[in-house]
Amino acid sequence: MPKCYNHSMRRSFLLTLCLLAVLVALSTPGSVRAAELDRDADGLTDSEELTRYHTDLWAPDSDGDTFLDGDEVFRGFSPRHGDKKLSEVDSDVDGLSDEMELVIGSDLLLADTDGDGFNDGDEVKEGYSPTVSEPVRVSKRIEITLKTQTLAYYFGDVKLGEFRVSTGKRSTPTPVGARTVQNKHPRAWSRSAGLWMPWWMSIGNGYGIHELPEWPGGYKEGLNHLGIPVSHGCIRLGVGPAKLLYDWAPVGTPVIIKKE
Repeated sequence: MPKCYNHSMRRSFLLTLCLLAVLVALSTPGSVRAAELDRDADGLTDSEELTRYHTDLWAPDSDGDTFLDGDEVFRGFSPRHGDKKLSEVDSDVDGLSDEMELVIGSDLLLADTDGDGFNDGDEVKEGYSPTVSEPVRVSKRIEITLKTQTLAYYFGDVKLGEFRVSTGKRSTPTPVGARTVQNKHPRAWSRSAGLWMPWWMSIGNGYGIHELPEWPGGYKEGLNHLGIPVSHGCIRLGVGPAKLLYDWAPVGTPVIIKKE
């Protein structure tokens, strides 16, 4: 019998034993519940290792990088991919990072968690739940906080991420209130300022969310101003986050701008 087959059978046997042990723990009065067990003492419960992170519940360091699985998760690193962060890994290649899958609740090893024939990443992009097979709509919204100079974006009640921004300076403040994304353009031209505004998303009355402005010669305006209110009222994002948000937020997405 081939070696690899023996090894595979052994792992399957061990996993079966573990699942049986979990069932016993759940059904035995006074015992430690399965969700609280941590057989390899790595800081992740057996339940988390099996169903959430898909790590080896018999090995405290699943990827062999000398760090405990639980410590890696706590610091935002993948316990399955060496020195990569959860935000840098897409284990099932579905368009969602492992970090985002964990936040949303989809399976980071299944490209189609709910088995409805649609990729998890595509469902989130189109505003549907990737964890329910029925076509359940999930609202999207953007929230900008002037006091902290941050922009957060939400999928339903789940905060997917947050970025530093630069909003309007005191003489040209960013207006507070509820707005929506009214139109989009990958590279809008500001006639009054004489520069490009990549990944432009209009929120009405001449205001918009966009990447750091760019002069015709290619110079990026205000790279060191993120986190400081210096714009003429628009919300500036850095290179990378602006494109991500542009792709994620369709026309009609609510935008809430608040002082704090």
